[in-house]
Amino acid sequence: MLEGFGEALADREYYLPLSSTADPGPRFAPGEVPPGVRGSAQGIWTVWGGPRTGLAEQGWKIHVSARLDRAQHVLDTVAGICFSEGVPFKHLSARLFFLFLHHKHAVRAQAGKFCAVYPPDTATARRLLERLRDALDGEEGPYVLTDRRFRDSRTVHYRYGSFDGARSRLRADGTREGMVRDGSGREVVDSRLPAFHLPAGITDPFVEQEEQPHAGPILIRDYEVTRAVRLSNAGGAYRALDRRTGRTVFLKEARAHNGLVFDGTDARQRLRHEYDVLRELHAAAPGVGPEPLDHFTEWEHDFLVTEYVAGQPLVGWLSRSSPLARADRTAGSVAAYYEACRRLLAALDASLERLHAAGYRFGDLSLGNVLVTPSGGVRLVDFEAASALSAAPSGMGTPGFTPPPGLRRADTDPLLQDRYGTSAVALAFLAPFNEVAEHAPANLALLRRDLADVAPPQDLWQRATAFHLAEDRADRPRDQDGPDRLPSPVELDADPRGCLTRLAEEVAAGLLEMADAGRPDWAFPPSPEAFRTNNVCLAYGTAGVVHALHRAGAAVPEEIRERLRHDTLALRDALPPGLLVGSAGIARVLAGLGRLDEAVDLLRDADGHPLTASCGTLAGGRAGVGLGWLALHRLTGESSHLERAAAAGEGLLRTPDLPAALGEHDARGLLHGRSGLALFLHRLARDTGEGRFLEAGRLLLHQELDRTFPLDDGTLSLSDNAQLTRAMPYLATGAAGLAAVLSRYVATAPDERCAAALPRLVAGIRVSCATKEAGLYRGLAGLSWFLTGHAELTGTDAARRDAVRAATGLLKYAVPYRRGVRFLGAGSQRFTADLSSGGAGVLLALHRLLAGPLLTDHHARPRLQAAA
Repeated sequence: MLEGFGEALADREYYLPLSSTADPGPRFAPGEVPPGVRGSAQGIWTVWGGPRTGLAEQGWKIHVSARLDRAQHVLDTVAGICFSEGVPFKHLSARLFFLFLHHKHAVRAQAGKFCAVYPPDTATARRLLERLRDALDGEEGPYVLTDRRFRDSRTVHYRYGSFDGARSRLRADGTREGMVRDGSGREVVDSRLPAFHLPAGITDPFVEQEEQPHAGPILIRDYEVTRAVRLSNAGGAYRALDRRTGRTVFLKEARAHNGLVFDGTDARQRLRHEYDVLRELHAAAPGVGPEPLDHFTEWEHDFLVTEYVAGQPLVGWLSRSSPLARADRTAGSVAAYYEACRRLLAALDASLERLHAAGYRFGDLSLGNVLVTPSGGVRLVDFEAASALSAAPSGMGTPGFTPPPGLRRADTDPLLQDRYGTSAVALAFLAPFNEVAEHAPANLALLRRDLADVAPPQDLWQRATAFHLAEDRADRPRDQDGPDRLPSPVELDADPRGCLTRLAEEVAAGLLEMADAGRPDWAFPPSPEAFRTNNVCLAYGTAGVVHALHRAGAAVPEEIRERLRHDTLALRDALPPGLLVGSAGIARVLAGLGRLDEAVDLLRDADGHPLTASCGTLAGGRAGVGLGWLALHRLTGESSHLERAAAAGEGLLRTPDLPAALGEHDARGLLHGRSGLALFLHRLARDTGEGRFLEAGRLLLHQELDRTFPLDDGTLSLSDNAQLTRAMPYLATGAAGLAAVLSRYVATAPDERCAAALPRLVAGIRVSCATKEAGLYRGLAGLSWFLTGHAELTGTDAARRDAVRAATGLLKYAVPYRRGVRFLGAGSQRFTADLSSGGAGVLLALHRLLAGPLLTDHHARPRLQAAA
């Protein structure tokens, strides 16, 4: 699922719960409701009950699916039966919510559900299943992957689990997971995987014989699946072998009545459309698209079979071929890369010309829908959004690669989508700046300044910026007093300290302009994670923004301070203990505001929380709680706070199973891995003078270094965990977080292995500074924060230049607002203020640089080391 997909639908500027959208479209409600029965809103659902309807904690729940065009009839049928039985049920409240839950990007484990029924016992469940099956005979709906269908019904499903969150437990990351008692009465996780699952000791009373799990090769007609390429709510895409010919083919699946998009079409309709387009194209312009080989229905799913196009998507080619983020790049490698970009764009133009000559537009050019072949050519794949030039363009598209609504209204060229898409691809070759460019095209001048060390050729630059910024406008002076006033590249080079000081002021002004102490859902616009955890925490909520403003010396309005205190008290019993989403982080902020009693109470809550004993991480467990006590000790000097921090350190040293106390799948990095524990132990050793804490932290860093891997440019990197092996340069998870801790240990207690690894980590970080996001956790602000600290510790001119270069690069992400500036946050789809991905994290990074000794009047001109 796309990050923040649901929350981005609710508002055009900020992430919000989907249920808060102003216009969810036509509403669903039962046609007849008995007297005395009332429905109540619960997120995107409407819940119905009555005098006889008590809700059990767990049992057999029934899910009824529906086609969108038959949803009202299905609801009336389900409601009539449930009202007559006195059984509680719920249903999706509106058309938009139906489309969201069935969308091609929806969570597979939730998709397909329209009504949920909660029988009090097995006998009632059986009776309801029978009645619903009979009443809905002939209706069709999507298959609910978590469930099992009841007999031959195409709409009635069931599974065993907890009832509507009646039994759940808090996780260290601030989310909750459902719990259920198994057949032995033990509490186990209520697994909601996209497959039918029963807790141990629970048997299915509604089938005569249990289905046996599939064994052996997966065969679909004559095609043997050899690899899953991707899985989505619309269906899977697979590499397969045609057993009749031995030919490798590509198999694309469309699930029935699912994978909807907002025009109401489902996956099967679009797959049939794609097959028809490919057949006509293959006859008119063979080779433009994959050769269509077959289209058929197996069970309830449709399948499209095409030739298997060898190659890698542009996104993969870019990550492997671009030297812009390599520590060993040379002028020659950069020039060769730009020439390769020209060749690929020329090949893409040629393919599109043939496509257009055949009477079609592609409609959804992106880095994932263009393959680079082994010979260096390109092939277009995924023609789902392709449409005839004589017809209206498809409404589908990839953010950053699809013309924004205003441009679509102003430009009626039938080829606009493809022209815009190729320009967006060209921009992506230079930097991941597509979304920011749409919001603040004038900032492309700042991007070009930051790319000066790898100087994009004029023809590529013009292609990349054609729809955003005409070349004759790039260096025009802007209104000195206008709301879009940001320093020009010339001003930035002449006075970086002054420009960064102004930027910090504009960031603070933008944060306060977005603030709304009276809103129920947030005081500052957060990342989507706030709606899955809480809206008051350090990482995603009010506390983080208040912390950044306070540290930067900006006045925090009293109503915001009071909102933070009020929300903390209201949520106190439901908060996890940790630093990022829980009590420890909020306590640090309240202590800084002078509310020491509340801070101590919160940290005592965290000390006694069961999750503190089971989780050791900086983000959610004991290390973060210990850091909270150290912060109070430094603020007050009270020895009891240091004693509690030391107790947290002792607890970590006595942890019998350290991997179990870290994040899932052997998590790495600052927030969830061993680096975070080592950071706490380093500070604890500093404040207590006890070297054993330092030695324990050093051993943890060695274990973290065991999990790093070399890149072919000689640098070191780190991944999220053992399952994901991607190279991550970021602060929260990746090289910058590990390097930030290594820097402290190398400066304090020289260690040969740490000292040898640190320069290789730094070399990778300093060339990763053209990130997609500006934020602290996984964006440029986090890299800037690390590079500033590293420069302060090392004192070298090169490290200082790197820090200034990264900080000045933050300017290009700033989008002017009514007052101040805003930043696109998590996923780059909406603006956020929070510490993790929004303006507060940027402000914190700027403050660290501006408050330190690094900026002087005689430093060399900073340049941003660019990365695509």
